[in-house]
Amino acid sequence: MHRFSVRSNRAHLVDWHEWGQEAFDLAVAQDKPVALFLTAFWCGFCQRMDETTLSSDEVIALLNAYFIPIRVEESQRPDVDLRYNQDGWPTIAFMTPQGDHLFSVNHLAPEPFLDILAKTVRMFSDDRATIETTVAETRSSLEQRSQAARAESRLDARIVDEIVGIVEGLADHAHGGYDDPTQNKFLHAEANEFFLYLHGLTGEASYLDHVVQSLEKMQESRTYDEIDGGFYRYSTKPDWREPHPEKLLADQGSVLGNYLRTYLLTESEPARSTAETLIDYLLTTLSDASTGAFLGCQDYVRPEGGALRERPAQGQRQLLSIVDEYIYTDQNAQVISSLLEAWWVLGREDARDRAVTALDFLWSRLRDPNGGMFHLFADGTSSVPDIVMDSAYMGKALLDAYAILGDSRYLERAKTLAEELVRDFRNPDGGFWDVSGTGPAGMAKPMTVLTQNAVIALFFVKLADLTEDIGYRRQAHWALRNFPNLHRSYNAFAAGFGEALSRLLAPSLLLKLTGVAGSKDARALARAGLTNLRHPDLVLLFDSSGGADPARVTARLDGRDVHPIEDPNGLTREALTGG
Repeated sequence: MHRFSVRSNRAHLVDWHEWGQEAFDLAVAQDKPVALFLTAFWCGFCQRMDETTLSSDEVIALLNAYFIPIRVEESQRPDVDLRYNQDGWPTIAFMTPQGDHLFSVNHLAPEPFLDILAKTVRMFSDDRATIETTVAETRSSLEQRSQAARAESRLDARIVDEIVGIVEGLADHAHGGYDDPTQNKFLHAEANEFFLYLHGLTGEASYLDHVVQSLEKMQESRTYDEIDGGFYRYSTKPDWREPHPEKLLADQGSVLGNYLRTYLLTESEPARSTAETLIDYLLTTLSDASTGAFLGCQDYVRPEGGALRERPAQGQRQLLSIVDEYIYTDQNAQVISSLLEAWWVLGREDARDRAVTALDFLWSRLRDPNGGMFHLFADGTSSVPDIVMDSAYMGKALLDAYAILGDSRYLERAKTLAEELVRDFRNPDGGFWDVSGTGPAGMAKPMTVLTQNAVIALFFVKLADLTEDIGYRRQAHWALRNFPNLHRSYNAFAAGFGEALSRLLAPSLLLKLTGVAGSKDARALARAGLTNLRHPDLVLLFDSSGGADPARVTARLDGRDVHPIEDPNGLTREALTGG
């Protein structure tokens, strides 16, 4: 499923191959090196390379004559992207026919890229000794890193405290958000979520204040698209004023979750308003009417041959909108979770209905009969099985649907996915692999990734909470057991690991909130539970079947139920423990 820039180009004249064993078998049979082009649908440099370098007659001729060229989109094959991405897109990785990595480059103009191709051809034909040395050095380096990553350490609260310190140290108090080693300002919704969690756990206002500031700065800046709606992926300036033009589905879902939780905690009108506009954006621009699911992203490109005006008219845009019309399981599942929360927090029935439609579509059309989920739905066909994050995010969405809608079908489906995760992805040495199968070159060995295992652990902890089955907590521990000390290199992305470990170390507290979706008294009780109880693993369940007015909460702690509470001021730790 090769896609190219929407503007004029000749990149399709390269004899591109799909990633897979067939391409490497051909490389061996023809004794040619492999040139892997790793691209992104929304990547401007990738589009530019299609229109210039990959449209050059000389480049096309060299690639077709002396290489086996493979083209992969990161959103279609995140497993391949994980192994070969070098500082962004495009990444062009050169390999031996057997799949040993030689070197990688990023965007290059035609002349320097031609030079790279020519030198690679000469090296491959005249200097195999250099290639063998490079391959041996690369293998040794990878093995050393693999051995270092196997060190196991004790999982305890000190690690959570360290991650809190890391994320606190990255907080940008001037502009909101979090500093990044790339000097870009990313949305970092997972760090916002962690701070909101810490606010409830500690009562410290500074965590909530920073998230409020971050969301306000983001919404007031050019990173928020006032014309079409939605948030751009990142800004090259710390004050959010120079965004890149892509808007990814997963970002919209996770940032929507930030605004919803902030509104729940503050009753802030700006937070509510922005959440409403994000929901509208998801239900229109990124909505697929034929399936009820959601599309991958919206990007903007310069018009064909058109010069940009200095000052576009008010409310008009100089760039052309393009939408990735493929459906991705992991991204859809994240959006579904946020839309379900939008129903009970805001009373948005359209958000609930679309979430249910999308969730049922994923289960009926992207469910792999061999277990787990397919990753991609395009042109009426599901494909790309065996990626762990599709099952993990799908499982989390199913648990959210059960907790909010009360339909036991969703819990049973989540339990099925849990069984398959353990069966197909569990690494005997600790953690869960990123893929359940193997393939050529870098796909010969599955990987265990900290950020992925944090999501998996959160899924298993919540499943344990909802089923009262301690075995699922053991699986959550297994997901995290090999990562202590490795979290330090993940910067703000370590936030999810911190929340997962904090929840794992605590007993569960279930609050069943009975009330009317979107009602102020239901939000007040939920807010009291999240902020008064200071419990590390608090799970909210919503029940609208009774139509209770006013709302009430029933708590379940240590296997016993606490009588219903209607007054938010009465929802205290003492009321639950009898102290």
